[in-house]
Amino acid sequence: MTDSQQPQKATSPTLNGGGGKGGSAAPPELNLERKARKEAQKALKAQQAALKSSSCSSSCAPKPSSSKSSDKLGGKAQSSSEQLSRALAYILRHGAEKEGLTIRPDGYISLRDLLDRPRVKSVNMASEEGSVGGKRKPELADVQAVVESNDKKRFELAQEGQEWLVRAVQGHSLKSVSELSNTAVTLSNYRSILSTTTGDEDQGLLSELDAKLNITQDERARVELIHGTNAAAWEEILASGGLKAMRRNHIHLAKGKFGEKGVISGMRKNASRLVFVDVKKAMEDGVQFEVSRNGVVLTAGKEGVLGNQYFIRVEDGKGNLVWQP
Repeated sequence: MTDSQQPQKATSPTLNGGGGKGGSAAPPELNLERKARKEAQKALKAQQAALKSSSCSSSCAPKPSSSKSSDKLGGKAQSSSEQLSRALAYILRHGAEKEGLTIRPDGYISLRDLLDRPRVKSVNMASEEGSVGGKRKPELADVQAVVESNDKKRFELAQEGQEWLVRAVQGHSLKSVSELSNTAVTLSNYRSILSTTTGDEDQGLLSELDAKLNITQDERARVELIHGTNAAAWEEILASGGLKAMRRNHIHLAKGKFGEKGVISGMRKNASRLVFVDVKKAMEDGVQFEVSRNGVVLTAGKEGVLGNQYFIRVEDGKGNLVWQP
């Protein structure tokens, strides 16, 4: 290949048409133009920053705190009554001793002392009355309203002389709470205590349904309790050998699904796994059950565990079969 046939290296043209580093310097006019362009860009950025700072002075300023707190789970604002209910639930079930309060074996605490705790008296009840900027600490009437309106009937009030007392009826982790006046479940009374159906009309409808589904009398006679949980927790329950009370004193079970007669509590409404338990079989093995004042069935299990051998089946929230032995 001759010199004239050698491939030529590409060169990047400079602004003045010269080649590579050896090109001649840019003329003064071009340098002035570049400098002016840079100055204009700086001025534009400064103007934009000033506009942003001005608009942010109102929209970006810290907003005054609302009288309603935000729900940690869903971001939904809580009313003052909901805040008070949560404060009561925590102290009465778990935090009485940490708050320096005396809690009796039956779960009752002096309401006067409870209302004086920072966790309770920090709740502003004035916001619920439409008072803008007002402030009012919870009083007896507010606690009475929470007790009466609670859909799961979690709390009870009592009066001894001139003193008001309040307690949670179940859900405790405090070991000192051991005399809650629960109803003991026995092999002689469990059918009536745990039943969610009453009346001849209900029994007739059940008989028709049993005939259509080929359900035997023995299967219908079996009393089932339900523990509500979620999919991930169910896998852990199955792998560990059964239900455990965890940090609470008892394992919680419901007499039936939400919507059935007498079922107001015992599990979360959004439970995606329903574990059905054969209560008779468990009691025959020495497992003890009791029913709280709001209808929740409680058990400490056997050596702290309600074993898988008592599980009849597991359904999802729509009633589909997920597991059976």
